[in-house]
Amino acid sequence: MDRTAQDLPPLPDLAPSAMRLGRRRRARARLTVAGGVFGTVTAAALGLSLFSGADTGVAVPAAPPAAFPSAYHTPVAAQPTPGQTPPEKLSDAESARHAQFQQQVSALLDELLPTSVTDIRPVADEVSAYRITSGGQAFHVTLSIRPAEGARLQDCRDIPSKRTTCEKADLGGGRTAQVYAMAVNKPETLASMVVTRYGRSSVLLSVSPSDAASAPVTPDQLLTVVRDARFTDLLKYADEYPVQKKSTPVRGG
Repeated sequence: MDRTAQDLPPLPDLAPSAMRLGRRRRARARLTVAGGVFGTVTAAALGLSLFSGADTGVAVPAAPPAAFPSAYHTPVAAQPTPGQTPPEKLSDAESARHAQFQQQVSALLDELLPTSVTDIRPVADEVSAYRITSGGQAFHVTLSIRPAEGARLQDCRDIPSKRTTCEKADLGGGRTAQVYAMAVNKPETLASMVVTRYGRSSVLLSVSPSDAASAPVTPDQLLTVVRDARFTDLLKYADEYPVQKKSTPVRGG
């Protein structure tokens, strides 16, 4: 059944402290984050098969939820890599809903990530993508919340040959997470990742390394984000009103 804008709850509002801290960080960070090619952490990098199926079958909301509060994180444009599939063309209303969701995520990351992260920007037209700045370098952040009803997390295991470690974490309420550190691009540049589920969705939050430096956010610091009640509110919204489609199985090694 199609839903109208009146049927949709607004995106969860963040505490005012997130807005204040965001402004303080932006005052400290004036570096413009340019688009570029980053080693992005994905489920394929772990050989995980988190997502399955085809289209969601969920009706697209007719209009975005209520407007985001005063804080605003200026989006950056991604430089497409050769052979990359361009983003799917969305309606104006759906594009606006995705952009508002990214603003909520950016504001929460601005509050919860370590103070060494000085600039947080959503990537335009890529609802799961964000850029952060630390030590004058830009890093790629992914927050993927995909419908994957019935899917299960694979075994949490260390892979010494790939410099990958995995630990399980209790999120409360019967939910668990897998917390990864793993080498990406080079053996000495590490990425951080947390994988979990919420409702009918599979969730992946990761920070990739740059070409020269490991992710400036540790796996435990990402886990702090995932454990925050406001992050759970965002997961709840995206689980009920998806901002991404189901994906075909992701396999790799």
